[in-house]
Amino acid sequence: MESYDFAVIGSGPSGRRAAIQAAKLGKRVLVIEKNLRVGGVSVHTGTIPSKTLRETVLNLTGWRERGFYGRDYRVKPSIDRADLAMRVAATLTHEVLVLQDQFARNGVEVAAGAAQFQDPHHIAIATADGERIIRAENILIAVGTEPFRPASIPFDDQTIVDSDTILKADTIAPSIIVVGAGVIGIEYATILSALDIKVTLIEPRTSFLDFIDGEIMATFRRELADRGV
Repeated sequence: MESYDFAVIGSGPSGRRAAIQAAKLGKRVLVIEKNLRVGGVSVHTGTIPSKTLRETVLNLTGWRERGFYGRDYRVKPSIDRADLAMRVAATLTHEVLVLQDQFARNGVEVAAGAAQFQDPHHIAIATADGERIIRAENILIAVGTEPFRPASIPFDDQTIVDSDTILKADTIAPSIIVVGAGVIGIEYATILSALDIKVTLIEPRTSFLDFIDGEIMATFRRELADRGV
């Protein structure tokens, strides 16, 4: 049985930083990641994909230049899913390679598989080659999050999607309803609106993004209305 000073379950931002810092302090570190590639939610379904999608849409639509050339200005008249997916995939691959290099340079080991505690210091890792048991003096759980998918909603990841699966849909629909005006909902609503998709935003509260200055939000709401949201 292999023994480690520190084991990290999950390779997202917090897990990655903790693992590398521990390695820099001379500890033997193992990162356990259930997915085939490291990076966690941030790299594969959250921050990096959404920000890459945003920049891709802004570039291909010519959104930043419309104030000068007019609202009908386009860099690429017809934008399909392949245009968006290509840049997202390239960015994710780059991020994964950077992270793998960081782990390698700092001597952090990585195990691909799902982790299950046997006791406070022993973890069973279900790998493609079978079960592997390791012991760790200290363990950090950094497994990230996933969208809530109520059983009453018939998610098919094509016409009804969540923030993790929206990039996997085969086509770009001409209209979409975004349920929830939180940070992620607003982000995707504005991205899709820039693609000239008809967006309807549904929020049960009378306001949204209340942590932002009121004057800024008033201007933002007017902008959304001007864009047809």
